[in-house]
Amino acid sequence: MKIKKVVGVVVYNDDNKVFMMTSPKWKKYVIPGGEIEEGETGEVALRREIREELGIEITDIVYVNEVEKPPSDDFYDEGMAFVFVDYFARALSTTITPNPEISAYDWYHIDAALALPLMDETRALLERFKEGL
Repeated sequence: MKIKKVVGVVVYNDDNKVFMMTSPKWKKYVIPGGEIEEGETGEVALRREIREELGIEITDIVYVNEVEKPPSDDFYDEGMAFVFVDYFARALSTTITPNPEISAYDWYHIDAALALPLMDETRALLERFKEGL
């Protein structure tokens, strides 16, 4: 079984709206993130991925947890398993410059984000974020 260790982040703005996106790689709405490269810490990978995908910087980074996701039909490669290293972080800008990994995106109030079609892991992370509001 193939396993990827990736970072993911609930990015929020000063209005406590969260950034949600769709991607050609995933079949539901997801949070931004990506693979942790050789020699990177989670936080370094997180900052790099947000710069690459969204074109913004983040601050107030908080580690949340690490979650294993077995292979599923949520991802384009149904044989891929994941270890998600999850964070919360505040966006320093809300002007997004999306890269090709992003199909659609917007900033959502937390209840609107929770109403989107989400993977279970993303839903659990958003619910945890909501508890902290």
